[in-house]
Amino acid sequence: MTVYIILIVLCMFTDFICRIKSGQLVRRMMLALCCLVIAVLTGFRYEVGADYEHYLEVYDYINSPYIERDYEEIGYRILNKAVDAAGWDARALFIISGILLGAALYIFVSQIVPQYSWGFFMFLFVCGGTFFSSLNLMRQYMALSCCLMAYVCWKRHHSVWAVLLLAMGVSFHRSILIVLLLFPLRFFLRRNRDMTILVMYIVSFIILIFGMDSIISTIARIVPSWSGYANVDTNESRNTIALLKAIVPNILLFYGLSKSRTLLPNNELAVDTNGQRHLQRSLILTGTITFAATSICFAGVMILTRLTEFFAPLYYVYLCRLIHDENREMKPLLNYAIYLYYLALTIVTIFIMNSNDVVPYQMAWKVW
Repeated sequence: MTVYIILIVLCMFTDFICRIKSGQLVRRMMLALCCLVIAVLTGFRYEVGADYEHYLEVYDYINSPYIERDYEEIGYRILNKAVDAAGWDARALFIISGILLGAALYIFVSQIVPQYSWGFFMFLFVCGGTFFSSLNLMRQYMALSCCLMAYVCWKRHHSVWAVLLLAMGVSFHRSILIVLLLFPLRFFLRRNRDMTILVMYIVSFIILIFGMDSIISTIARIVPSWSGYANVDTNESRNTIALLKAIVPNILLFYGLSKSRTLLPNNELAVDTNGQRHLQRSLILTGTITFAATSICFAGVMILTRLTEFFAPLYYVYLCRLIHDENREMKPLLNYAIYLYYLALTIVTIFIMNSNDVVPYQMAWKVW
């Protein structure tokens, strides 16, 4: 638990440094330090995360000459075989995933998030639960890491690299393909924002009320390794904490939508002739609405909240922008309220309930 507290304090201190008038070099160094700590904690963990032992077993299965294993995507199987061919321990996979996550975070945050919000984004990434989920969902977060870098390449008009990185992400976990839904959703948001949001929430509540077994079955056909979830009771894991985690992001979303001086008005959903600024913001808004809506219908259903987490980084960018554009009187109140909520969420879900089985933290020193 101590290492997590140190990481949270480091993110909060980075937020303080980024908000004061410090130079870009200092901000970059603090951001790099946060990403490095996340990479180290991710890469050198030992028996941390509910699926830790599962990944070790999969490594043995993939490299066994007597077992045909085709559940996992081709890219992940190739990586496992390459690690084995190099003579490394299975835990080297965690180091590779940690390096990938740390690098992706640095690239994404430094290119997409305004400098004054770098530390705040890192705090949200940790205390919003995303970092702790990554300690359990290695393949998914390897895919998400590739997707974050693909987004940066797309924003900078490097389309070939964006496609290649997305393809790499798909080769680690096919579920990352769900992010492609952002593009048709963005189109409808530009045409009629209010109606699109209304339809998204109607669908979300219908799924919440009537269940989602058919959705899980459909996903299982795309991702065979998830087929075991097709017969799981999706309602038994719903609880107050899960619903609270869904309610607060939606409150913050609609609070932002009610503001007149942010990235959120309808006219800012259109791409102007000057190019990228509005394009980036509209996709961030699309991802934020998707994150908020799916967090309601998927609340407490572990297999599907994994999909919601793909949109979490865009939601964190939205919160950074929301805080920055708030008026002088409300800004400290909103900022501290978000801080307190996510700190409380971490204390309850991670330190008390031990969600994702990440407490206690142990470090592995012998990997090779």
